Amino acid sequence: MPNATEQRSHNVALPEGCGPVYNEEAFRYFLQVERKRASRSNSRFLLLLVDLKRDAQQSADFDAPMGARLFASMLPCLRETDFIGWYRQGRVASAVLTQVGETPGVEVSNLVADRVRDALAQSLSSNLASRLQVRVYQVPAMTDGRS
Repeated sequence: MPNATEQRSHNVALPEGCGPVYNEEAFRYFLQVERKRASRSNSRFLLLLVDLKRDAQQSADFDAPMGARLFASMLPCLRETDFIGWYRQGRVASAVLTQVGETPGVEVSNLVADRVRDALAQSLSSNLASRLQVRVYQVPAMTDGRS
């Protein structure tokens, strides 16, 4: 049975029409489906991870209202084809940006990360936004020397 923290973090309510915030199990399932699709089509996608740092070494938990604000703040940076959810339940919020082309490049990853950081800084308290770590990964990772 999930503990109280896990139950709270599942219940992220977004404005109507925004689509679901998947729990960790569902998010990882859809992430695996997207990996397979990208592999079959020889394409890449971006994986966006946002976690709250208690300090330089440790992550903190998002409570349900904070998680809802975080996901709602990320939405304007995403498209209808992208999906959001918990990469680590209550600890790491995530989004998969699908169909970004065969070679999105480091510039696109940096642009997405900057756009999300700006959106979070504008819509969340400065104390909270300053403790968020935003990372964007290209999946599958580029291995042929291109950046």
